[in-house]
Amino acid sequence: MSKKYATLKDVARLAGTTAATVSYVLNDSKQRYITDQMRKRVLSAATELNYVKSSVASGLKGKQRKIIAVLVPQFSNQFFTRMIMEIERVADEFDYILSICDTLDDPKRERIILERMAQHRVDGYIISASPGGAENTARLRSMGVPIVALDRPLEGEKAEYIWVTTSNYACGYKATAYLTGKGHKRIGFLGWDVGIKDLLQREQGFWDALKDKKVPKQNGVLLRGAFTESAGYAMTKELLENHRDITAIFYAYNIQALGGIQYLTESGLEPGKDISIILIGSPEWAVSGRNNFTHIVQHEREMAHQAAQILFNIINGQDDGQARTVVQECSLFEGNSVKDISQ
Repeated sequence: MSKKYATLKDVARLAGTTAATVSYVLNDSKQRYITDQMRKRVLSAATELNYVKSSVASGLKGKQRKIIAVLVPQFSNQFFTRMIMEIERVADEFDYILSICDTLDDPKRERIILERMAQHRVDGYIISASPGGAENTARLRSMGVPIVALDRPLEGEKAEYIWVTTSNYACGYKATAYLTGKGHKRIGFLGWDVGIKDLLQREQGFWDALKDKKVPKQNGVLLRGAFTESAGYAMTKELLENHRDITAIFYAYNIQALGGIQYLTESGLEPGKDISIILIGSPEWAVSGRNNFTHIVQHEREMAHQAAQILFNIINGQDDGQARTVVQECSLFEGNSVKDISQ
């Protein structure tokens, strides 16, 4: 599957006119008179062909620009920066460069970035999408431009696409099963108040593991907050003040975990001794210095490598681009932050 950016000549051919006339109409030029009928024909043809104005030199004439766009939602999250580094490593092998953008998890910003990347005729996209990802990429997908979704799905509509991800459900289940295996029956789950359904599978994994391990549902406590350190701090404080019998905390996101651990430090609570801690993600701080936190490894570098390899294979005609999901299984890193109280 190769990219299919429509050209001025394509629009002119469908409208039954010249490329110059199409250019006048699409640029809303007043230098030449265009009949209303012709204007409507040109605009209709442009819409039918999903024409996107190009900001690159016409001399390219459909050649590859050797640039791919990579859109991630959080530069501050080491999970995504590691992915970018791996994608760039693969891109170097194919003699490509990256155009990297932070969408800030904002669907509107994401849409604008995608529109601008299309104007620059990038050769393909790797996107870890916002909640509006399906709608924002619909036009590019209908044009056959190579796109690979990484980590997050394209939610918001029924869409067929390639998605490379980890199992968020397995992450939630595996962490909870580990805690219950160590004898923990009162567990607090601290998560993100997010509109991405697949990420909420971490919560479902938590509840299902409690059920399978014969732990009453009421023994689990779930709190959601913003994706910030301060939210993690506040939720940890609330959890421990209102549920003093909690023996373990499960942080579903490492950014929140960092704030929560700050609260524990200030409160004089030592992970693995006074309170047990497990988190999803492998930030450097989790196993640096005196820290040795038990955590779920998502293998983000491996996911990014697969996504990049698939994208370049599509661009080079070695992959037909058929929709599919590639799941990278998570694994457990056993540190010393979970106390065994099963005896």
